[in-house]
Amino acid sequence: MTFQDRTFPTLNAVRAIGAIMVVLTHSAFNTGQINHGWVGAALARFDFGVTLFFLLSGFLLSRPWFLTAALGRPEPSTRHYLWKRALRILPLYWVVVAAALALDPANDGAGWKVWLSNLTLTQLYRPVLLPSSLTQMWSLCTEVAFYLVLPLLCWLLTWHPGRGHRLDLRVVVAGSSVLCVAGVAWQAVVAQIPGSEGHFAQWLPGYLPWFLIGVCFAAVSASLAVDPREHVLDRIARDLPGCWILATAIFAVACSPLAGPRQLLIPGGWEAGSKVVLYAAAGVFYLLPLVFGPEREGWVRTQLSGPVMFWLGEISYGVFAIHMLVLNAVFSVLDIPIFTGRFLTVALTTLGVTIVLASMSYYLFERPIMRAKNIGLFARMDARARPVGATVR
Repeated sequence: MTFQDRTFPTLNAVRAIGAIMVVLTHSAFNTGQINHGWVGAALARFDFGVTLFFLLSGFLLSRPWFLTAALGRPEPSTRHYLWKRALRILPLYWVVVAAALALDPANDGAGWKVWLSNLTLTQLYRPVLLPSSLTQMWSLCTEVAFYLVLPLLCWLLTWHPGRGHRLDLRVVVAGSSVLCVAGVAWQAVVAQIPGSEGHFAQWLPGYLPWFLIGVCFAAVSASLAVDPREHVLDRIARDLPGCWILATAIFAVACSPLAGPRQLLIPGGWEAGSKVVLYAAAGVFYLLPLVFGPEREGWVRTQLSGPVMFWLGEISYGVFAIHMLVLNAVFSVLDIPIFTGRFLTVALTTLGVTIVLASMSYYLFERPIMRAKNIGLFARMDARARPVGATVR
């Protein structure tokens, strides 16, 4: 057995790009820029940054399960996995929630139910509007729901009666495909529920296609690491320009009314389903040449794996978590009425201040906390597992 794993040096850059896209789309919405021409249409669809986050989570978090299944090792410790996820997400999240509810004047009078639901990441399951400066957190609620179901999902995709856990790509792809179809159907159906205002569309089922593309990429990647061979995805991934041109063309289609309105209006069933499918397809071809094929070949991959993009990826969670607090403060400090323009001023100021705060948060708060990931009760359990042979199909 020849084991050849990869380091995926460009994926931190994808995190950075996703976070910046989210900041720009929220700046564009709040200044009214999304209503102006094709630039506005594209900025309105920069919520595609969330798609990139979900694809990356599906890929990076499921891959250890597939590797252990392929190597014949015991599956990773669910306890340790959840502990690491909690350490990475919750401390900064709780600080941001407390700051938003205590300092944002729009949240004056927030009761204990608002505090409790937001601190527990269950606000998405209450039929009320999300608090000011925390509206972006719907996607974090959905991501945390995926964190919780991932161990069971990976167990189901690798379990074979009588043979235990093994990696069979046909099973992973078939199971994921069924769930993807169900996710698109969920979006199409719940968008039409009277009075829901798109509430149910933000739940995990509607975004399973984005996560599961990452899961399928992880299964193939794990298979190739354990059993190195020529694969069709590697051949496609060598043509990074071709992949990205196709991805951009798909994204351009998603900028049209086919994917629903630009504003916060409820899309029709076909529009909601189309948006999920188009974003998923664009995400496939943006991510494919960064997961498969050569890791550092060419100017684009070299730049994406460089120190600046790596650093921006490291602080990307802070950028995502903090930026709405900063955005609302920018409107207040600069005395700019909402929806009245000045997009560049608002966007660049918000992005600059957010990057500074996110850097401070990462180096002074988040990273020190992450050092506790291997302590005591939550120490790694899967490190003791020994390979007993590869079982890959």
